[in-house]
Amino acid sequence: MYRSLSLALTLALGSVTAAACGTTEAAPSQNTASAKPAPASSDVHALCVEMLTRNRTCTDDYLPALVDLRAKHDNPAGIAARVTTDRAGVIAEARTEWQTDSTDEAIAAVCTKAAPSTDPADVEPARACLAEATCGAYVACSMPLFEKRFAN
Repeated sequence: MYRSLSLALTLALGSVTAAACGTTEAAPSQNTASAKPAPASSDVHALCVEMLTRNRTCTDDYLPALVDLRAKHDNPAGIAARVTTDRAGVIAEARTEWQTDSTDEAIAAVCTKAAPSTDPADVEPARACLAEATCGAYVACSMPLFEKRFAN
């Protein structure tokens, strides 16, 4: 039931950097003289892999933050109530699912889907988060980026 808990946020990264099923928001127009060219799909794919691998490295910080973000937006429906009554249980369930969702193969598949639909404006903020030295700082930086998916 909560398999989508960790995977959906991973998929939300498509609206952030490159982790999955793209954003529903239109990309900014590239008609201005000062606009940067869109990053190459291979660059976005590599950034996605780096970010999802960092999520895996930072599992102990990442999963509780993910659960709290999902609860804030009650996505999937009912998770807010579950987190209120058994946050530790929801985190434990997410941790079990994360063992499969965070494999190299799963990360590669998600990033392959994401790269073509990534908003170029989201690349630099993702790189800034990856530059954070600690897992706590990285997760704090990246969660607002992930939240873009749930706020819509």
